Amino acid sequence: MLKVVEKMKKAYAVIIRNGLILLVRRPGLPVWELPGGELFQDENERNGMKRLISEDLGLRGDIQELIGIYTKEYMDELTYVYKAKEVETQQPINSPVYSAVNFFDVHNLPLNIHPDQKQQIKDYLSGNYPVRTHLKTWKWLFLIKNYIQTKRSSRD
Repeated sequence: MLKVVEKMKKAYAVIIRNGLILLVRRPGLPVWELPGGELFQDENERNGMKRLISEDLGLRGDIQELIGIYTKEYMDELTYVYKAKEVETQQPINSPVYSAVNFFDVHNLPLNIHPDQKQQIKDYLSGNYPVRTHLKTWKWLFLIKNYIQTKRSSRD
């Protein structure tokens, strides 16, 4: 029997407020990233991004232009990055998901930003979107993640 493997879909948003970009950190990870995450299996990308902004940030967002679609070497992963705008500006952010939420100067990003998302922000700043890019993954990182995933599934 042929097993169809569906790619994991993710969506992230570039949200700009007063010329500053919103970045978030997840608990236990010292890396800043764009808000977003995994989509449900049959979820439309735009609707999923809208849901993630609402659930993870407590904001109402208007999903605007597609910045890019990104695939990743060694992984069945498809990532969509959208430009999003807050429906109500200056609304306080109350996140049940992120350990830190902050706005940064888009031209002076923190050093500990996720490398893939650094590229995605660069694509946003270029203004030449949408893009379709194949991002590189360090093979050793892929092997470690695969090993961890195998160990976890063998315990279940």
